Amino acid sequence: MNERPSNETREPNREAPSGIFAAAEMTPGEAVDPLIWTRIDTYLARNRAGAEGLIPLLHLAQATLGYLPAAVLEQIAARLGLPLVQVHGVVSFYHFFSTTPPAKYQLKVCMGTACFVRRARALSEAIRQVLGVDVGGVTKDQLFGLEEVRCLGSCGLAPVMTLNGDTHGNLKPGDARKLAFGLQAKARRERIIESVEERDG
Repeated sequence: MNERPSNETREPNREAPSGIFAAAEMTPGEAVDPLIWTRIDTYLARNRAGAEGLIPLLHLAQATLGYLPAAVLEQIAARLGLPLVQVHGVVSFYHFFSTTPPAKYQLKVCMGTACFVRRARALSEAIRQVLGVDVGGVTKDQLFGLEEVRCLGSCGLAPVMTLNGDTHGNLKPGDARKLAFGLQAKARRERIIESVEERDG
């Protein structure tokens, strides 16, 4: 079993529950749902550690948190007995893993062959211009995120994009702009409602 870093040199994680991850260190300022430690413990209690457990654990962590924080990657590497650089290499290789917290509205534009030849890149550009978010990025207010992915499996609807998992197909740049403007309007309405509730609550 891999030894954990000594508590003499680092402060213990106050987010993690007692148990295997009781001494897990956190990246300063990064709060992680403690449920992840329990789920990792459960997985490792049922499966052997080692490289074969890396991708399943990454999927489990991302399904739990929505992304892969640095603190979680460090603990997965330590628990599996793998170099952290190997874990980062796998995360960066597969497009479905993300180290960025997801936006409230996450847009994914398909760049598979069928979509690409039907000008899918123009959809990304239209969204970028309206929302001010770069591909692979998230706006500062965490409202909008934009990704380009290899294939969404809806080639018959090319070009395709998804919004929080809902598929939109046969799109033109104007359709993407309309969708983006609609999201902006929705976000403004939600902010107004929240401010009114805070004032009256």
